Amino acid sequence: MKYDLVVVGHIVRDYISRRGKVRGPSLGGPCIYSSLAARALDASVLVVSRVGEDFTRKEFAWIAKRGVAVDRIRTSSSPTTCFKIDYRNGGRTMKVTQRCEPLSTNDVRSLPTSSAVHIGLVLDDFREDLALRLAKRDSVLSLEAQGYTRKLDGSGLVRRKKWNNAALLKSLEVLKVSEPELRAMGVQRVTTRSLAKLGPRIIFVTQGAKGTIVWSRDEGAFRIPAYPTRILDPTGAGDALVGAFLVTWVRTGDLLRAGSVGSSVASFVVERFGPANFGSSKQIERRADWILERVVRMRS
Repeated sequence: MKYDLVVVGHIVRDYISRRGKVRGPSLGGPCIYSSLAARALDASVLVVSRVGEDFTRKEFAWIAKRGVAVDRIRTSSSPTTCFKIDYRNGGRTMKVTQRCEPLSTNDVRSLPTSSAVHIGLVLDDFREDLALRLAKRDSVLSLEAQGYTRKLDGSGLVRRKKWNNAALLKSLEVLKVSEPELRAMGVQRVTTRSLAKLGPRIIFVTQGAKGTIVWSRDEGAFRIPAYPTRILDPTGAGDALVGAFLVTWVRTGDLLRAGSVGSSVASFVVERFGPANFGSSKQIERRADWILERVVRMRS
């Protein structure tokens, strides 16, 4: 079987604190949000991940029930990675309370064919040499930069670290990154020139409620707006965006349409807590049409 999308990384449990209320645990990370966004577009999806022996049959069943293939999710003796995420004063702090072992060569050996592979990192959970190995596959390769630009302090709080692997970046079709992550990679200002120097063919710079900048080597840079909606929980919105983008991109080759579909799916995610809502196909298309009409080209 050929999958539309394979997502590689750690499935995590999230405890989310917002406005004084803690919710969780809920399953999270790019493996969940990118996969379910792709499933909302009727894509076939395989997750390649490591979880702990504490990961329950109910959690496996929850993922499988949503149409995501789970046979490459392997159990480890170390516990499932767990995040405590606290939103306040317009920002967030994250603390890792337990951490699963990184994925290994065995996890990605003999992967089935796929149109796209997304390396959805949360915390350096996939070695860079293995990521480079995936670049040799006949698939669109995408990377979530956050895992390589994070480190933990002594109390488990997530901090920023410098990272830039030129060989890996040049092998990517798509890079998803935030502005703080770009600074960790040595890019102080987002311009068409600074993005062009990084290496990937397509770069998404997520900016929260302000929307997303998408730069393409072939088409230049554009601002894709966020759909105006009530934000209850922004967790996973960027991951959903890239999952929906990849599926639409490999199907159509239309950069701006794919970016608008990604932004549309992300708008549904933020309206509920956890990975609870990704929109119906008609809802996604309706919002994507609205977003596409408001995409503007960047001049610098």
